[in-house]
Amino acid sequence: MNKILIFLFAAASLFADYQAKDFSYLLGKVPGLDDALLKMHFTLYRGYVKNTNALQKALEEMGKKGEDRTVAYGALKRRFAWEFDGMVLHQYYFENLGAKPLSKKSPLFKKIVSDFGSFEAWQKNFVSTGMIRGVGWVILYQDPIDGLFCNIWVDEHNINHIPGGKPLLIMDVWEHAYITEYGLNRLGYIQTFLKNINWDIVEKRFSE
Repeated sequence: MNKILIFLFAAASLFADYQAKDFSYLLGKVPGLDDALLKMHFTLYRGYVKNTNALQKALEEMGKKGEDRTVAYGALKRRFAWEFDGMVLHQYYFENLGAKPLSKKSPLFKKIVSDFGSFEAWQKNFVSTGMIRGVGWVILYQDPIDGLFCNIWVDEHNINHIPGGKPLLIMDVWEHAYITEYGLNRLGYIQTFLKNINWDIVEKRFSE
């Protein structure tokens, strides 16, 4: 993820607009998440892209005017990370949807078993992490020091990330990801998510 962030922040200084990705290929292909919910979620994601671009330009303009040490600049700078992370995490989330099974012979499966004791133990911990009160994300991270896997709760979009860690599997647990279909039954949504993981994408992130 570090290389991606470095590239994107470098692009930000050149006024490069981020483009929303098209995830319409998921429509009708995520059992348990109806198309109306997915379309709403896509619209919300595009809002993060739009806001990231707007903040990027506002910060550039304030810098040119010598306003980069003002309270207003600081507030926008903090907000930029929130919107930017919201954009990127949604892209990761949508990309790892679309059920593709995980082979028990794959290096990823073996790594999960090695670090958690069993695949079932990893899944139990992932679910428990997702049931933490609050809004945010659950991310299966590989830490940059020992290479160990760990399930991390991320507050909102930008708090609790592992510096230099590799995000492998991302689950959105903001209410907008499920409430129109599952109400307050977050566990039901999480169980649906687990059935719809595109493990091919997760394996690709792991191998990279």
